[in-house]
Amino acid sequence: MRQSILDTDTLSYVLDRRYTEVTTTARQYLKVFRYFSVSAATIAEVVRGFEKDQNGLAAAKFLHDAEAFEVFPFGMTEAAIAGEIMGALERRGLTIGREDPFVAATAIVNARVLVTNNVRHYQRIVDLGYPLYLDNWREA
Repeated sequence: MRQSILDTDTLSYVLDRRYTEVTTTARQYLKVFRYFSVSAATIAEVVRGFEKDQNGLAAAKFLHDAEAFEVFPFGMTEAAIAGEIMGALERRGLTIGREDPFVAATAIVNARVLVTNNVRHYQRIVDLGYPLYLDNWREA
């Protein structure tokens, strides 16, 4: 098991205890690393969802719980890589989620495995030649 960054979908599965295989792997991960790591883009994506649903109470609870996470900031290096990824994908006529390039860039810069259930989208970034390593805890 390697240190990882959780994508938004996996983080929601962990927090909701939605899938047994994800919950089991998350527990094993915490025994080794003691906390989850996420990108600042994931925090924004989750809060955006609560705001869209006008669920301020859930957003506040999430932000309180997120204080226990390692949150990787989004700086110049991550921005440049995300921009390269977006441009390369657009040039090829490929699309992925709005936050995906930002989350991927954060994982790349910090040399972390990206844990996601959306491997198909992120595989497009790998196929561009970026050193992005993927894992899917639903298939654990």
